[in-house]
Amino acid sequence: MRPGENLRMWRGLSLRLLLAILVASFVAAQTGAAQNQTTRAQNAPAGNAQKGKDAFATHMCATCHGPEGQGAVGPALAPPPRALPDFTRYVRQPAGKMPPFTPQAVSDADLADIYAYLQSANPAPPSNLSNLSGNAQNGGRIYVADGCYECHGRVGQGSQSTAAPRIGPPALAIDGFARYIHAPTGNMPPYTSKVVSDQGVADIYAFLKSLPPAPAAKDIPLLNQ
Repeated sequence: MRPGENLRMWRGLSLRLLLAILVASFVAAQTGAAQNQTTRAQNAPAGNAQKGKDAFATHMCATCHGPEGQGAVGPALAPPPRALPDFTRYVRQPAGKMPPFTPQAVSDADLADIYAYLQSANPAPPSNLSNLSGNAQNGGRIYVADGCYECHGRVGQGSQSTAAPRIGPPALAIDGFARYIHAPTGNMPPYTSKVVSDQGVADIYAFLKSLPPAPAAKDIPLLNQ
């Protein structure tokens, strides 16, 4: 074998060896990452569904995702479409209009509880309220007669003193709005269909929809009264 051929042979062997080492390193790195993800998932805190229900309400998740995670302005979350680690990452660094929630705002333990609640939630099927035509004038009368204004304000602006959220105009679709009235979260008492009929809900919804966007209660202290 000539010296030049010997050199080319060794160079070829060295290149193949280098490629083999790089491939083996890449496979080992991918395997290690997968094992780390599995370990993190296994070590994730076990959630408490009842605590999660309370946290879901406290952090106002229901405002966008519905009281049972069935979806409203935001997408449906029940049952969760992501594994807990991915769910946590999305809450921390969401896409779209959802604001990020830091660990200081919502702890990992709270997120595990919320995840457990969403896994246990059984969202009600959509109603036929969207087919009803609401009467805004009658809705305004029901809104006052049933005492909705006492917590949510005369024009649905919400109140800091009662911790009631802003509902005028409604951010929820009418089906989500109805579900929240019948099975609310937080301190609001439930209003069954015997108390407020589907037509009554449609009328209240029409009334709130007819209102111009109200200033937030925190901006005008008198609206908190």
